Amino acid sequence: MPPQGNRQLLVRGVYSDLVLNPSQAVNAEQFAFLRDLFEGLVIYDQRGNVIPAVAESWQTTDNKTWKFSLRQDAKWSNGEPVTAQQFVASWQALVTSNSPLRHYLAYINLANAESVLKGKLPADKLGISAENDRTLRLTLDKATPYLPQMLVHISLLPQYLAPHEGIVTNGAYQVAGQENHFIHLEKNPHYWAQDKVAFKHVDYQKIASQQDPIALDLVINPSKTEQAQYFPQLCTYFYAFNMKQPKLAQSSVRKALSMMAPSRNMNHDGKNFIYLSDNFLPISLQTVESHWEQIPMEQLLSQSKISEKAPLKLTLSYDQTELQSQIAQSLIRMWSQSDMIRIIGEGMPKQKLLENIAKGDFQIARSGWCADYNDPAAFLSLFYSHSPDNKSGYHNEEVDRLFEQSLQLMPSAERTAIYSRIEQILQQEKVVLPLYQTTVPIYINPTLNGYYLSNPTEVIYSKDLFRKIQ
Repeated sequence: MPPQGNRQLLVRGVYSDLVLNPSQAVNAEQFAFLRDLFEGLVIYDQRGNVIPAVAESWQTTDNKTWKFSLRQDAKWSNGEPVTAQQFVASWQALVTSNSPLRHYLAYINLANAESVLKGKLPADKLGISAENDRTLRLTLDKATPYLPQMLVHISLLPQYLAPHEGIVTNGAYQVAGQENHFIHLEKNPHYWAQDKVAFKHVDYQKIASQQDPIALDLVINPSKTEQAQYFPQLCTYFYAFNMKQPKLAQSSVRKALSMMAPSRNMNHDGKNFIYLSDNFLPISLQTVESHWEQIPMEQLLSQSKISEKAPLKLTLSYDQTELQSQIAQSLIRMWSQSDMIRIIGEGMPKQKLLENIAKGDFQIARSGWCADYNDPAAFLSLFYSHSPDNKSGYHNEEVDRLFEQSLQLMPSAERTAIYSRIEQILQQEKVVLPLYQTTVPIYINPTLNGYYLSNPTEVIYSKDLFRKIQ
């Protein structure tokens, strides 16, 4: 029976082999499979907001020490309770593995993670401990108010570390078997919210690249995108200004360059997976509308002693792909309309571009950022002067003060207001030249419901989906 006629079975198509260990996962298909089988302290709701999962609640008094209370009805598929000690063991196993995902433990500021990763301390010194079976304590190196948002990451899923027991899961589904190109999942009868799970069975079917997804229920990044829907991503792409260059350190120069080359006028050959934006934040996180000052471009450049006789000479560095070459040439054409500006393009392999940006060896360079968690801080921190991710050399004392203030304990509405103020300053200062936002195509069978196109996380749990009544 085709999936659209079966209200008990969901069929998800995948192009790659699947894995059962989160530390080995490398792509969105593997992430989706693992999220059907395992559940961490928190999960996303259908709109991409973080909500309680194995942890029913959490608390902190300083954003550095966090206590998570595990729900009493959180159980493994064999009926045993999910305990705080199992999270400790899973994270300790991750930090001592050879998985590149192990570095995420340092990224979330978990205490001693850097030293453990370098082998200077044993894994039991990691900032995670169990006060009892149902209370997990996380200790951080520095205040991190957005920690709950960071804990949805695939690497932090708990594992049942007793391989002789077979595949034991704690998510909405458990493995029922495998045959040919199918991995069969069935509803986990011990899942704490199993009464809200519509599909009793989920099949992951490995498919060929030329296969039409129409006979399936859901395919991430389908090779044929005619019937795909496009979900926003937590990614932004822009040209970075090197503020160590005297002219580019002046906001008037950056404003003039931005005014002359708005993203809406760029040529990108009709790519439907991107949308042009004058805001560097992903659309789901934006709170401030783009604002253009009505100041003549020539006046702005003149403030920096730039003229036709003493033009602004800069190099535009970009990676040599078809899309980036098109955008770079489009920008250069727009800027070349002024005799006060001389821009030359410098295409190079992407790895070389990244190395140059890391060394500060650039003037204006094609850049971008994708976040691992759904919070404005993941992007605003790029312009905090003490952040290792601040490659542009931007330094604004008010931005630093506001960012540090946002790390303090406060109601979420107050933090959101601070984020908006930082965003406003960065927009006014034209700290980057925004290019575009990206989307991810996902084929979803028209008979399905339980998802929202505004979700920017790329996460669609099988447990949230259901078949519309025909």
